[in-house]
Amino acid sequence: MFILDKEIKCTSRKDRIEVFPFFDTHVGKRNCAEHAIKKQIAEILRRSKMPHRHALILFGGDQVNAINTADLRRFDFSELADWFVVPSEVELAKALSERDVASIIKAKLSNICEQEVSRFVSLFTPVKHLIVGALYGNHEKSMRTKQNVDVHSAICDRLNMTNLTDEAIVRLRFRRGKHSRKIVSIYLRHGYGAGRTAGAEPNKLSRMMAEWECADVCLSGHSHSYQVMPPKPVPYVSEAGGELSLRYRYRFGANPGSWLYSHLMGDGNYESANCYPATPMMTCKIVIWPFWHTTVNGVDVERPKIEIREYTIL
Repeated sequence: MFILDKEIKCTSRKDRIEVFPFFDTHVGKRNCAEHAIKKQIAEILRRSKMPHRHALILFGGDQVNAINTADLRRFDFSELADWFVVPSEVELAKALSERDVASIIKAKLSNICEQEVSRFVSLFTPVKHLIVGALYGNHEKSMRTKQNVDVHSAICDRLNMTNLTDEAIVRLRFRRGKHSRKIVSIYLRHGYGAGRTAGAEPNKLSRMMAEWECADVCLSGHSHSYQVMPPKPVPYVSEAGGELSLRYRYRFGANPGSWLYSHLMGDGNYESANCYPATPMMTCKIVIWPFWHTTVNGVDVERPKIEIREYTIL
């Protein structure tokens, strides 16, 4: 487990922090929606340049597919992304003959995981300065434990981001001026059990939120499903204003979904072969106003306001 403490300096109550989780991108897999990832990256970059806006990125594991020919049980050539066998325009421009094109393809196929790592790093380099850290998923762990190939550390090194291990608490500390400080904690792990039925994901997230009560937001992926929990109200007694009063803070839980199509035309894939249901191509972001000003029972209150906003990624 890793605990990361990050300070963010705010200039006014208008400041807004948007945290974008990327879970289960599986770059290198044929049904990876790379165009949607690129679209999301462009939007994050655009929003990070807006006034009073701070954008952060968290990776939740299975960044790359990390299955090569040594994995006899799971490897399937038809699962590889097309870019493994279709040279890019840049590669074609460098090639002088058909033999050169064949050499390019052979080079890619000779080191599948290295190609996936390079592809992932290339995708996210434009926003590397916004990345907080990355968990490893079961795919990265399997590659490390069974083949002694640490693709996760390679990605972290190349993008200069923190290795959050298998689970982490990210503690965001917001400062405005010399004295005003607010804290929002996010607990994240790659998965919290399996299950594909309609009730499985809410139950898993509920258990996770019950265990990690210290966190304002809990995130979990792995199941390739998508789920955002209703805000959970937590009552507490406050002495603000000189009188005892009952107040509420809210906690949130979500599975941000995967970046994989469940079904594609052509050859089947792991998801269709194993009867995975079609999952919505959606994701979410955590929106935080650290110095939100409101009135509770006639008393002025300044406290963080948190929302989880959902949207499609097609």
